[in-house]
Amino acid sequence: MTQDSVRQSAESMAAGTRRPEGAMAMCPMAKMCAGMTQKRFPSVLTMLPGILLIVLGVLIVIEPGILVWLVAAASVLLGIMLLMMASFIRKIGAQLRM
Repeated sequence: MTQDSVRQSAESMAAGTRRPEGAMAMCPMAKMCAGMTQKRFPSVLTMLPGILLIVLGVLIVIEPGILVWLVAAASVLLGIMLLMMASFIRKIGAQLRM
């Protein structure tokens, strides 16, 4: 089956074009993916969220009052986000009704 598809694609190609090499050459995002995988990402940045969560957990065990502040901050930020989303949806609705 793959031989038939290779033969068909070879027949349909123009005379002046050449075939892409490998499967990744056919993928439209291959260049971006290759660039992301070839760059060395600092390992400290990948470990940072885990370290921060462990420190936060220890702080909550030592001083449980921190948990109250975190929940309050999350609630305020979520409320602001919901108000902004409602405003955005209302503006989009007004534009669609025009």
